[in-house]
Amino acid sequence: MGGTIRLRRVLFWLILLGALGLRLRGIGNPLLDDQAWRQGDTAAMAFWMKGHLIDFPDVFFPKLSYDGVIAQRVELEFPFLPYLTACTWAIAGQADIWGRAWAVGFSLLSVWGIYRLGRELLNDTVGLLAAAFYAVVPLGVFYGRVMMPEPVAQAFSIWALALAARAGTQRRYGRVLVPGMLMALAVLSKLPQLMILPVALCLLFFPERPSGEGTRDVRRYFQEGIGGELALYLLIALGLPALYYSWVHVGSPEASRFVSGIIRGQVAEAQPPLLSYAKLVYHMALYLSGALILTAAAGIGRLLRCWRRLRRAAVSLLLWSAISLLYIGWICLPIPLDYYLMPVAPLLALLAALALEGMEFRRGALTGVIVVGLLVCRLGTVEMENKYAVQIDYRSQALWLKEHTPTDSVLLLSDEEPMTFYYAERAGFRLLAEDDRQACAQIQNLPAQYLVKLPQTRRGSAFWQEIEGRYPEVGPGVFRLDDD
Repeated sequence: MGGTIRLRRVLFWLILLGALGLRLRGIGNPLLDDQAWRQGDTAAMAFWMKGHLIDFPDVFFPKLSYDGVIAQRVELEFPFLPYLTACTWAIAGQADIWGRAWAVGFSLLSVWGIYRLGRELLNDTVGLLAAAFYAVVPLGVFYGRVMMPEPVAQAFSIWALALAARAGTQRRYGRVLVPGMLMALAVLSKLPQLMILPVALCLLFFPERPSGEGTRDVRRYFQEGIGGELALYLLIALGLPALYYSWVHVGSPEASRFVSGIIRGQVAEAQPPLLSYAKLVYHMALYLSGALILTAAAGIGRLLRCWRRLRRAAVSLLLWSAISLLYIGWICLPIPLDYYLMPVAPLLALLAALALEGMEFRRGALTGVIVVGLLVCRLGTVEMENKYAVQIDYRSQALWLKEHTPTDSVLLLSDEEPMTFYYAERAGFRLLAEDDRQACAQIQNLPAQYLVKLPQTRRGSAFWQEIEGRYPEVGPGVFRLDDD
């Protein structure tokens, strides 16, 4: 027995070390690989927090470097990662690696949480297999080392379910406090994590049958104080997020209400249905791995076959699967961004682990783990190579602006991508007009001192010929807009 426990511990630490090794790729790179826009926004929030770390609660109101002469308040999720990064910068100095390091740390917490969730729901074997799959799934690897809210939201969500599964087997006062707080942190980190709330409720309050008792009176079950626990859990899990999102909604201008914009569908890009379906299938097959999805489907089949024996685990995982299907169709289909699939990855890992755990854990299961793991890791990683490429030109140009322009300068970027603001440590505006003639007219109405021609600008040659004839170029793609 002791040898088995030691073996499982060794396997767990090997999985954790493997997950760490995969996520250390490009750890020291600038935040200019895939999703540079969102990473730059997260880093910019951390930058504007510096020097205000104890100005509570205002320090937690997200601010971005656009669109204004100073940083603007915006409606976004609670800035856990920016605040932790800003605190680290105050101690160790400003560097992009610290934001990535915090993201990797939260991602490893997710791997550990998946193990705990699998163990609480089923057994150690399922926990280890699920942790192994989650450690290598390509989408989880890449988004486990980016300075974005996803690693934080995943960690809080998985642990909210793991501790809910543990508390569901207990009958002690206050058992819902910690799971409820973790659920609140998950929803604060990323609003779509609200999708797992019904799963957490099922894990906490599913009416198990005590041993030796054939059927339990459901009314008696709820008369044992469950109603009060349910109300307390919902108050904690939903009350704190409601207060925060109301605060940032009221305190931000209409154009900067990004969270409510997503809810109303204003952020989703209008695309032909066929193209949306094609992108979704592509992202799921390669970034979540078709091999993992097929193995997870086998896990659902096992849940249906073993319904009576698994009971709480079966109900919870099937409920989670149904919610995930609705989430994919309602959120992921109209918003063609691969990181919106991240909440589905833990479920797939658990279901795939359940499918393989059903095999006798010797040659068959070991072969299955190796084959599925290699397919998941290899196929998706090859397709994601381009995501790790760094657009270094943005940083070079921004550093020139930081060194050669006054600190109170207001920039005007030629296109929408705002990463230059963070690296130049400046605020300013962006030319959002698609028509170049309208963009030229817009320049006259914005209080900016410098126009920046971004390295991958989509403005036409006629636009830049007019700019070059009207304003002097004082730096690499930098035009002086005033004569002072």
